[in-house]
Amino acid sequence: MKKLSRGARHSIILLVVTLIAGIGYYLLIKNTGFSFGCAIRQLSGFKCPSCGITHMFTSLFQLDFASAFRYNPLMFIMWPFVGIEVLYVTYMGGNSRELPKWNYAVIYVMVGISILFGIIRNVVNI
Repeated sequence: MKKLSRGARHSIILLVVTLIAGIGYYLLIKNTGFSFGCAIRQLSGFKCPSCGITHMFTSLFQLDFASAFRYNPLMFIMWPFVGIEVLYVTYMGGNSRELPKWNYAVIYVMVGISILFGIIRNVVNI
């Protein structure tokens, strides 16, 4: 059996820890009703690009995709890509490899889309 690279091990550990933390947080919310609010919204009154993501993931756990999309349409579409990007960056860093230039462009585009969505959602009230 082929031994996993250091980056692959880091990516797998990150994925497992994230899944366990997410399931734990979901169970905490479902059993106690406690959840963390958005600090940006509490301080400024404006919705940040990820406002509603807890409700979105709670709906996803319940397989209610329509509600999940309504809570945060951008993150509903982008979260798989963000997750893949996080695993890729973790993998590359774990193998002491430099990220290719195209990957920086992907990150900048994701951040730019998120900022634009944050502005639009507060103007249009999404």
